[in-house]
Amino acid sequence: MIVQRTIRLSDHIKVDGANVLFFIAYGCLVCVLYLTFAIEFLVFPISEINVLGIAVAILLGFRNNEAYNRYWEARMAWGDLTNASRNFAAQITGYVQPPQKQEQASSDVTGIHSELIYRHLAFLNALRLQLRQEVSWEELTPFLSDQEFQALSKAANKATLLNQWQSRRLQELYRSGWIERQAYIFGLMESIKAFFAAQGVCERIKTTPLPRQYGLFTKAFLWIFVLLLPLGLVQQLGWVTLPISVILSTIFTVTEHIGSRTEEPFSREPEDVAMSSICRNIEIDLRQQLGESSIPTPLEVKDGVLM
Repeated sequence: MIVQRTIRLSDHIKVDGANVLFFIAYGCLVCVLYLTFAIEFLVFPISEINVLGIAVAILLGFRNNEAYNRYWEARMAWGDLTNASRNFAAQITGYVQPPQKQEQASSDVTGIHSELIYRHLAFLNALRLQLRQEVSWEELTPFLSDQEFQALSKAANKATLLNQWQSRRLQELYRSGWIERQAYIFGLMESIKAFFAAQGVCERIKTTPLPRQYGLFTKAFLWIFVLLLPLGLVQQLGWVTLPISVILSTIFTVTEHIGSRTEEPFSREPEDVAMSSICRNIEIDLRQQLGESSIPTPLEVKDGVLM
């Protein structure tokens, strides 16, 4: 997620510099052919270009709006995970207690609380890694036992399996008398349901891209417009066509580029949802709820980007 208020010129050049150079070269070519060699068939009616420009602007607006909706839905899903995770930790520490008339060492109670909360942290990080299609799962080792980590390595959907393990463990505790019936059914299992629901939203966004025809035809019409633009301006503006066409073409292509990068919120790009930071913030909150003294620090912004 880009958090700096301004975009540095160097960043813009890296992303759109090739297009700007092309627009300059193409604009110069059109001006030279028309103004120097008087090749008049290059002229194109400006009125038709205006109509095409309006159509392209409408398409860009629609596509970018849908791309932002995808990004915002993804961010809301992770916001729901944050809220549900805090509530889940409060439920664990409040509802999961030794059965009445049964003496239990405080270390055993703390161990069960830590086991459940750490497994949930593993679920969050597994979901993040899956969405970004990471290949290394070593980040999960601090949250799982060696046996669980080895068993998890064979799973196709690791986040789902972790949530399933969590559900089974809660059932064991309920049957052993560690959790009251109401707290188990209407509290903890509702939290598990919320985790599955948020995971489903994220997976739907990841596996269902914005219909490709929108991106394909929008980009095609956009490039037709920017290629015709100098041909419509050169007769009226002469050499002034060059800066005007470069500026207008860059505005349109940058707008299209913003939409194309925003529509994939889980692709490990600077425009992504800051899932790494969200997972770290949840870990901080939950470990504080456990009463731990050794708490990790929030992730820092690097080069204006928070991952």
